[in-house]
Amino acid sequence: MKHRVILADDHRLFIEGIAGILSSGVKELEIAGKAHTGSDAFQMTLDKRPDLVILDITMPDMYGIEVTRKIKSKLPEVKILILSMHLDLRLTIEALQAGADAYVLKDSEPSELITAVNNLLAGKMYLSSKVIKMLVRDYISKQNIPATLEKLKDLSARERQILRLISASRSVKEIAEELHISRSTADTHKANIMRKLGCENTGELIRFAMREGFIDLDE
Repeated sequence: MKHRVILADDHRLFIEGIAGILSSGVKELEIAGKAHTGSDAFQMTLDKRPDLVILDITMPDMYGIEVTRKIKSKLPEVKILILSMHLDLRLTIEALQAGADAYVLKDSEPSELITAVNNLLAGKMYLSSKVIKMLVRDYISKQNIPATLEKLKDLSARERQILRLISASRSVKEIAEELHISRSTADTHKANIMRKLGCENTGELIRFAMREGFIDLDE
């Protein structure tokens, strides 16, 4: 069965371009409708009940974020992808709070839009890399975190190496294989790192690594 998608943007040529990209790049996809105003997008979604709606934020008569909120209140199972020219923190947060499942910038490569659509149709979320960097940096800037240089000094060279691998989402098994050490040794190193840094779980280790520059957000 084909996945049904509605496209909504007030620029008709842009919609046709998106339709062409998706039709050629996403398998089993059908363009179920094209709307040029926010109210049309909302009504078309109610009538056709697609799997996915791709919305611009700035559309005539109804803001894309408000369309998102109204669609999600009626049809929460419908996925919403915001396709916007705005790399704006407030707009991004408002869109996600309204229920958007993806936020992709209009200056993205066509391949990124295809990736985003495939993620949503598979039940996942998607954010452009620039959006992720903006959100992470905003989160970090709001944290009241004391200096941790003394804690870092307590880590051995091997422990720093393992912290980087943990931050890169490597499992303990993968770390052991990459460093040619036993699984138990890798587990011991991880436990020692957590104890020295005062972290209770892997998530806290990763956040610590972000704050201290172990993860390069521009990679």
